[in-house]
Amino acid sequence: MENIIPSETSVLMVGLNHRTAPVRLREALAFSDQAAEEALLAFKQRFPSSEVIIISTCNRVELYAAPHGSPLPTADELVAFLADNRGVASAEAGGSIYRMQQQAVVEHLFNVVSSLDSLVLGETQILSQVKHAYQRAAAVQAVGPVFHALFQRSFAAAKDVHEQTGLGDGHVSVASVAVDLLRGVFDGFNDKTVLLVGAGKMAALMLQHLMAVHPGRTIVTNRTAEKSAEMAGRYRLESADFSRLHELLTAADIVLTSTGSPVPVITTEMLKPLMKARQYRPLVIVDIAVPRDVDSQVARLGNVYLYNIDDLERVAQNNRGQRGAKVDLSREIIQRHIADFMHFLAARNTGPVVKALYHHCRQISDQELDALLAANPEFSESQKQAVRKMAHRLVGKILHVPVTELTTQEVHHRRIHLAGAIQELFHLLPPESPRSEPEKTPEDKSGG
Repeated sequence: MENIIPSETSVLMVGLNHRTAPVRLREALAFSDQAAEEALLAFKQRFPSSEVIIISTCNRVELYAAPHGSPLPTADELVAFLADNRGVASAEAGGSIYRMQQQAVVEHLFNVVSSLDSLVLGETQILSQVKHAYQRAAAVQAVGPVFHALFQRSFAAAKDVHEQTGLGDGHVSVASVAVDLLRGVFDGFNDKTVLLVGAGKMAALMLQHLMAVHPGRTIVTNRTAEKSAEMAGRYRLESADFSRLHELLTAADIVLTSTGSPVPVITTEMLKPLMKARQYRPLVIVDIAVPRDVDSQVARLGNVYLYNIDDLERVAQNNRGQRGAKVDLSREIIQRHIADFMHFLAARNTGPVVKALYHHCRQISDQELDALLAANPEFSESQKQAVRKMAHRLVGKILHVPVTELTTQEVHHRRIHLAGAIQELFHLLPPESPRSEPEKTPEDKSGG
């Protein structure tokens, strides 16, 4: 008898985040958009039967894989691929990398997208970042039915969390926490000159929160002059050419920086000679970029106080303590979405057996119907339709319990055992010409 039991669809993930790895290691493993696209293509070439998505933000780097056939990557191979692709020794990264599979991956992803695993609880940037990672992978055809369903369900979970819990109320972004850190350093800002280096999304968010503390003077600079001029114009601030960075650093009391530069834009060699011109006034620098915009050795200079993305953890801790009830409610919402997805995954893995079982039973039903109707030519058309409907409902009701038991089993070996028993008991073969229907994702089933 031909085996129609499918191999189990695996869902694997390896990664590291702000809790497991310092910013030094995270920036070494970080991917630009182009590097991520190249890595996705390289992964598909090595594991052609696997779906893959790479998420890379300032606080995490994670690789998700859903192998459907041979060769099947192991977690160690995923770690090696991640490290080798970024030119980092596996041994150096290994101690900071977590490995997950199946439901643990689903639960982790839903927590990530809903911002429960973020440095700042309730921040919404992570949702757009994960959507971008998903769309990037889809664009190079690295996403298939499992990840389409998984990531779309994660976005639905995040939407429900933010709409139903208010988790995102208040200061809940890395940018807002950066400004909160400054509030703890300075009594007031009306006599302070703030230099904003960068004009991207995170820089814009910092600027929005910065306006609430009313600094005496704010200057915006960026490597692309048009972007800094546009941002400065929006808030009626000063814009300065990036070539004047030395001069701007001399004038500033506070520097907020978030650019996309792969190398530091502020170095010790640049800043050290400026301290005399600054008359050794204290300089506070908050660098939320990954890779970092400011050379870590800058912190060794006298009267320079450097904070990076990891230093914001202390400030962000206060946010977590104030959101306990909202977190509990968020986890309840997420658990419902996890259950829906795991049911979808189980049904997908046992789908061929279920289809063959229904096909087999309906064939028997149709044969008996044909014999019954042939023996009773006096039946009217309405009577024939009534008998056909009754037979169809009877098959559905008889199979409802075994099919439900098969598709709701969460334990892999139990599900495969039941599928094998059904195939053997009913002598099932694949339907000769099964109807091809589009596979339904959890969103299709829930209506949204």
